[in-house]
Amino acid sequence: MSASPPTTAADRLVGLDTLRTIAIVHVVLAHGAMTFMPALPGVGGRVVWWLIAANFGVPLFFVLSGFLITRQLADGMPTGTFYRHRLAKIYPTFALAVVVFGLIAGVTDLKAWLLHLTALHNFAYSMSGRMSGHLWSLAVELQFYALAPLLFALGYRRLSVPRMAALVVLVWAAHAWLLVGATPPVQAARLAALLNIYQYTSFNIVALLLGALLYKAYATGAHWPGAAPLGLAAALGMPAICAMVLPSLQVNRADLTRNGDALALLLLICLPPIASVCLGHLTLQRQWFTGPIWRRWSAFFAAISYQWYLWHPLVLLGFHRAAMRWAGVDAWVRAWPWLALAAYGALSASLAWLVYRFVEQPLHARLRASLGGPGRLPGANA
Repeated sequence: MSASPPTTAADRLVGLDTLRTIAIVHVVLAHGAMTFMPALPGVGGRVVWWLIAANFGVPLFFVLSGFLITRQLADGMPTGTFYRHRLAKIYPTFALAVVVFGLIAGVTDLKAWLLHLTALHNFAYSMSGRMSGHLWSLAVELQFYALAPLLFALGYRRLSVPRMAALVVLVWAAHAWLLVGATPPVQAARLAALLNIYQYTSFNIVALLLGALLYKAYATGAHWPGAAPLGLAAALGMPAICAMVLPSLQVNRADLTRNGDALALLLLICLPPIASVCLGHLTLQRQWFTGPIWRRWSAFFAAISYQWYLWHPLVLLGFHRAAMRWAGVDAWVRAWPWLALAAYGALSASLAWLVYRFVEQPLHARLRASLGGPGRLPGANA
């Protein structure tokens, strides 16, 4: 496989490709390790567990979306063009994934189909995993696109960096109050509330705001001197909270009667966006990994990242069913877990490239043409 040719250096940021590569590799590795985890031995297995606990892959994608959306709108892209471009790029293969995973899961509930095809299933937690558990984040992403021009029009240009940071804290404080103050101390209700909050667009809108904040800092050349220590503290804090809190929940996963436990788990889902925006700022500011080989491969992984995210669970499902049917496959996975993890990564990346090359690109070009979209759009890495 060869990387797709990059756009011009004037509008393509290698740092964004680097960040998107980090995000998708983290997600794919984390989901794969959850499957192969029991067999991953030694220090390597512990390192993978800490990477999973860091849980920053999806939040980093959300932060990048905020950055790119803001960049496109700030560059003067008309709202209609923005919607056409996003719809043509994201929705066709999202709908295809909904159909494929829904048929595999044998879903017959019309409500589940309607909620998924309209990208509203993240608001109904009982429905969210009916097709496949990873599709909730794409619902949030599509809702971001619907809301972003409105938020931008309401005053992005008038918001200073401190005011945007204060808005982020306000959104999180409101959700903390909803979870700890307004939710009755009933174990199952508390856990359900936490899981629902994690998938709500209103909670994840913070990552969109942080992405807009990141773009404002990038566009103005602002330097955040505390980005490195804050990002490191957030990244280390997530596995530390996992180590302290989650073992006590293994006996009874719904044991959230104490506000401390609920707040700790709420903090667990607040820290990843903080780590993500700090990593984004440092990567864009310092321009790490700028060699020609990295430019080529990071552009390739960035290009297929959406399809890799969509379809990697299909490869995991294939491994799972093969292990269930054939004892030899199960024995091979247990004997060679790292090789199995590498094979899963390579197979899922290959599937992603095939869908990107033969489905996403042709559909995107055809839909943009039929919807009246331009051939080239401002804001690369989109």
